[in-house]
Amino acid sequence: MMKHSPRGGSLVPGLLLAVLSAWLVAACGGDSPSEPTPDPITITITGVEDGATYEGPVTIGISTNRGTIQAELDGQMFLSGQTVTAIGAHTLTVTARDAGETASASVGFEIVFTGESWLIVRMIDLGANDAGGGGDAILLTDSVQGLQRHALVDAGPAGADGSQPGYVATRLQALGVETLEAVLLTHAHSDHFAGLPPVLNAFAVRRFFYNGQVRNYSDYSNLIAQATTRADSVIVPGAVREVLLGGEDGTRLTVIPPLAPHLDDPAAGSSELNNGSLGTGVAHGAFRMFMTGDGEVEANARWRTSYGALSGGVDVLKVGHHGANDAIFDNGFDGNSSWLDHTDPETMLISANGTSHPRQHALTKILARTNTRTYCTHVHGDIALRVSPAGGYTVTVEKNADADCVPGTDATS
Repeated sequence: MMKHSPRGGSLVPGLLLAVLSAWLVAACGGDSPSEPTPDPITITITGVEDGATYEGPVTIGISTNRGTIQAELDGQMFLSGQTVTAIGAHTLTVTARDAGETASASVGFEIVFTGESWLIVRMIDLGANDAGGGGDAILLTDSVQGLQRHALVDAGPAGADGSQPGYVATRLQALGVETLEAVLLTHAHSDHFAGLPPVLNAFAVRRFFYNGQVRNYSDYSNLIAQATTRADSVIVPGAVREVLLGGEDGTRLTVIPPLAPHLDDPAAGSSELNNGSLGTGVAHGAFRMFMTGDGEVEANARWRTSYGALSGGVDVLKVGHHGANDAIFDNGFDGNSSWLDHTDPETMLISANGTSHPRQHALTKILARTNTRTYCTHVHGDIALRVSPAGGYTVTVEKNADADCVPGTDATS
């Protein structure tokens, strides 16, 4: 007897196989599988919202799920992690591209100030400058009552072998700087001063501080002559000098006079030039920072013993000499560091080229401090501190926010 499946029952095995085969062919588009469709390009902007008004500086982050990003703020190149301080209305436009696809986003916002003073400290990444340990360029901006006042400590240059002397001047123009209340040249090494001639040409400079070093080096001599012509005043501090950004309630820079030996020796060696660096204390509300130029063992000892109130127990230390051993250790190489014990910073900043600096021994000592976070330009790119009127601060970086500093690739000692 033949049995029949009731209506709606199971298909016979051969018919089931045929139906499944036909379905698979239709779903897969024939004999060859197709590539999965990628997700649409998505642009994420953090730190600002469209149409919002902010009573202080804003730090903006930009990311995309795929592709590359190009961003402009008010028509000028903008990098993720930068802080915007300029008063007024701003427009940020972002474009992301990947494999022929494009997406764009735009945010409009405004910055106003209530009269309280904010401080932004920007350490500018100068790239792989093998002409020195990496150079320094630090911009301090105080914003109060709708006005911005700027001071610049050193100016690079940037690029391999210092090939971009105008880099810092270009960056300052993009940030809307017009006048520098003070320019501080810490010492007479070209990785700190070769970017200053374009700065002096591009901006009004109220006061130009330097340590008075004499060198048999025409580029340096020409710079000092240019500063004498371009700046309102040129100052070699013989005693502690103060610079106020934003008035009595704003940011206070305290410039320490240089270590005297070697300043008058035109043939002074590298270590002598470094130890003549100007040291500078920065105060804003309860916030304290100390900047060191390329100070080494002698300079550190003097700052610690003669100017301990300025250099001790700071929130932020700009590490000397691009993270060299002689800027950290008592003996210049390894072991104890009375300097780190004295400064006891919560945050350390290192401007370095990532090849010759920072040195391995110094960075190992620094990273062993469990109560300290360290940021390096060769790992983190541009580094910015945003300091509130009361003195609290946040740190933002251009890239690799969760990464630790690493020694330079050639820094094996």
